[in-house]
Amino acid sequence: MAPPATPVEARPGMSSTMWALAQGEAHVLHQQMTETAQKRVSTLDYLRKAHEGRVYWFNTYLFDKPDLSRMPSFDPRKLSRKATNYLLLGLSIPTIHDLYSSTPLEFLRCLNALLAEFDSFQTLHGDSSTAALTRARIPNMFRRPGAKTRRSASADVGMDDSSAAFGHNSPTAGSTNTGPAPAVMNFAASESELLPGEEYTYLLTPSLPFDPDFFETFATLCDVLIDCYTRFLAMVPSPRECSAPIAELFTKADAKIRKIIVQGVVKDFEDHSRAHAKSEVAGIGKLVLGGLM
Repeated sequence: MAPPATPVEARPGMSSTMWALAQGEAHVLHQQMTETAQKRVSTLDYLRKAHEGRVYWFNTYLFDKPDLSRMPSFDPRKLSRKATNYLLLGLSIPTIHDLYSSTPLEFLRCLNALLAEFDSFQTLHGDSSTAALTRARIPNMFRRPGAKTRRSASADVGMDDSSAAFGHNSPTAGSTNTGPAPAVMNFAASESELLPGEEYTYLLTPSLPFDPDFFETFATLCDVLIDCYTRFLAMVPSPRECSAPIAELFTKADAKIRKIIVQGVVKDFEDHSRAHAKSEVAGIGKLVLGGLM
């Protein structure tokens, strides 16, 4: 477990000038992280509403599911794989909250490691993956009698009958992770979906008995990521808890989330909204100019 960051005013051997500079730097870093986190929360909330057809995309066009289904990136063959990947990420992030959030530095290190594992998983199991996702079962819901459940050494991770797809499965009371690295956390029977030698430390990879709904999955993943940013801000309520390593790790994690979730979605919506706007303007032009030409 990483030691907690030492507040700038408590560091030994620091002159008043150095202390003032360090305090000013911590204030700037805290302000930058706060603004970035708040901006990302607003963006994720906006993307969720856009997918649900609740807002006009930048006051131009209201997308509904039939419109979204016509986007090239919303091809049904690719959508189920993308929904499954998003579901696995949404399942894994609450585990970081529960087990590895004793300090902001530990939380960000584990979150970055999880996002890196998820990026690797997407590369191996992307849209073109031929892995069958319906041949295994979630433990306790679709478990074959006598099947053994695999549990991590650091915490008791599982899912019971009442667990939601993205439920925050809290660890056993009093459980902590004080070792140099956590044990691999996976659900029973998940190995059937992984390639030989493929193993993850933070990413949960349960095999699913059915393809999840993309729209519900995406909306819930946005909720999970919003909660992730909110929890991080609660860990650094003031510049006292900020440091350069924390700011660097936060920037890396935010860049990965922006790449995984935000960039592709925004591009798809922008391209499609431009096409609809051109079509609407062309239709208005024909209506207005039709009687003059």
